[in-house]
Amino acid sequence: MGRGAALTAAAHEAPDRHGGGPAGGRRAGGAPSAAWAALRRRPGRAGGGGPDGAGGRLPGVTGGVRPRRPRGLGGLPQRPARPDVDAGPGRRIAKERSLLTVGHACAVLKERSFVFGGAVTVGEDVLIVGAGPTGLVLAIELARRGVVPRVIDAGAADHRESRAVSIVARTLEVLDDLGLAEDALERGIPLHALNFYQGTTTLAEMDVTAVDSPFPYDLCIPQWQTVSLLRERVEELGVSIEWGTRLLDHEAGEHRVTVDLQHADGRRERCATRWLIGADGAHSTVRETAGIGRQRADLQRAFILGDVAADWPLTRDRFHVYFARSGLVAVFPMAGGYWRILANTAGTANTAGTTTAGTTSTGGTAGSPPAAPGLDDFSALVADRTPLDSRLRDLQWSSSFVARESLAERLRDGRVLLVGDAAHNHSPVGGQGMNTGMQDAYNLGWKLALVVTGDAAETLLDSYHAERRPVARAVVDATSTTTKVVTGGTLVARRARRHALRLLGRLNPVQQRLSNAFGEHLVHYRDSPLVFQRWTESPARAWNDLADAGPQPGDVMRDVHLERRDGPVALRHLLRGPGHHLLLFAADTTDPATLAAWRSAACAAMAGHGEAHLITRGHLPPGLAGGVAADPRSQAHNRYGVRRPSLYLIRPDKYVGYRGDSADLAAVDDYFLALTAPHAVRTV
Repeated sequence: MGRGAALTAAAHEAPDRHGGGPAGGRRAGGAPSAAWAALRRRPGRAGGGGPDGAGGRLPGVTGGVRPRRPRGLGGLPQRPARPDVDAGPGRRIAKERSLLTVGHACAVLKERSFVFGGAVTVGEDVLIVGAGPTGLVLAIELARRGVVPRVIDAGAADHRESRAVSIVARTLEVLDDLGLAEDALERGIPLHALNFYQGTTTLAEMDVTAVDSPFPYDLCIPQWQTVSLLRERVEELGVSIEWGTRLLDHEAGEHRVTVDLQHADGRRERCATRWLIGADGAHSTVRETAGIGRQRADLQRAFILGDVAADWPLTRDRFHVYFARSGLVAVFPMAGGYWRILANTAGTANTAGTTTAGTTSTGGTAGSPPAAPGLDDFSALVADRTPLDSRLRDLQWSSSFVARESLAERLRDGRVLLVGDAAHNHSPVGGQGMNTGMQDAYNLGWKLALVVTGDAAETLLDSYHAERRPVARAVVDATSTTTKVVTGGTLVARRARRHALRLLGRLNPVQQRLSNAFGEHLVHYRDSPLVFQRWTESPARAWNDLADAGPQPGDVMRDVHLERRDGPVALRHLLRGPGHHLLLFAADTTDPATLAAWRSAACAAMAGHGEAHLITRGHLPPGLAGGVAADPRSQAHNRYGVRRPSLYLIRPDKYVGYRGDSADLAAVDDYFLALTAPHAVRTV
């Protein structure tokens, strides 16, 4: 049985839904799926090669590159015909997009529309409802892969939402990949610590710079500034946002979704799209009209927040949290000399609102927060709970809300997908909401682009639910617990919190783990059906750091500094771009001819999928030009747990898709076959 036939046959069996693939060919997280097992069982596979048992290994190791299945445009595997793309009047635009640049694709999409059965018009493959940070990240991820979505938002273009103010380390890495981290840093304030107080006593100081990231801090920046950066980028890619346009209803079919829209002028529109994305917040119309249920809970905690000016003797490089018998007050430094105040209030709110200026509150009743908090509300809480000067001024913005949590039962329902607050909503304590949503979009974007362009089966999108819903579940649970702990008002709760914080201030390992948790660097997809490894612990070399086993499949990549002929470079910058990246670690191999052959074979294996990078120990070998970087101090080899020639395949979202501690390129081919084969990807 051929390699493609083996995978196709195995894909229609009933694979283990929790399958894995660690050392010895098991996917990380459990037993191997039927698809992976079939690939390992095929004739001649002993030793991981082709018909002779070694055909997939690198030249200079055991032989040449084994034959690959036929490829379509751009070197990507040819796909079977699909009725929703290859039939009907829309066929031309689907075929043309595969041949065009992003700019040309934009022109085609804007100039043409096709009619399916009466008044239903089809323009775009993807309709994103919601132009907040999550929807914009998804639009960027699609557009830079040649899939230009239609984006609508019910709000106004000049709306300046400022609820979220913290961008964590992992999200800064996402922005860095999009080319926006530098601009974000110019507009925000890096925060390096989190201080906890009771009155004038410092209970603990938590160092947030212990996160394993090139951005070891939180960035304090108003949400509207983050949105502004993303809007600039999305417009550069040819995506226009239709403001004042809301989704009224939709009906999902087998090959497309029919949607009813209402524009700002009241005009109604019925149109169709292949994929409908709900990025429209906690009260998502997409989710409700799709009939996707939610698990919901009311935390019975109400908060007010606002941006004010104050003369406080506080260090402006950290968060400051004050605890008192009546509740907490947290203050964060904002650009322009302002401070963000977040405080819980007694009871729960019946109403909530927003104001942009004022000195007195509006709305609210006894036991509930004001609907639009004013300076008097913030001053009273600052005076009651902190030793800070309560004379506040120049209120820039304020809002109130009740902390509620919800989690959608599923993130994909046929041709409808949910991202961000539409999929999960929780307390703002911990600053995880916007960050989690943006990373939802970063996970979904590359997968949806492959499906839309016909380079992967629609079942690939099941992995979005499989990978991101457990993350959302963990965030909801963690923020719920944290909110209850920090707002607990009983004597027992206050004493337990005080002792726990004092202990936290003394334990560096605990601080390091919490720092990585707050930076969202503990998020992993090790149980994903998309990741696997063939990794065994080989004998250590003299240059090995035995303390580091390297990132597992499903872990985020680790950044290191390398040397190229044109100077030093960060690994994360080598991995910029929309495709996969294959890292080939040379270990002790130094022969220039062998390295050149390895580099050539790795490029062939990645044709149509992304780029290959050869990383050598010591100095750069003579005669090798592009695609080669040196690891003179063995830092990269140690950070990745390399002891002999090894491979790491990095996904477009910068998580490890595959690793192998041999030079077997056949496994790379297997990865892409499983990625693109129908039914090879299963939800957990």
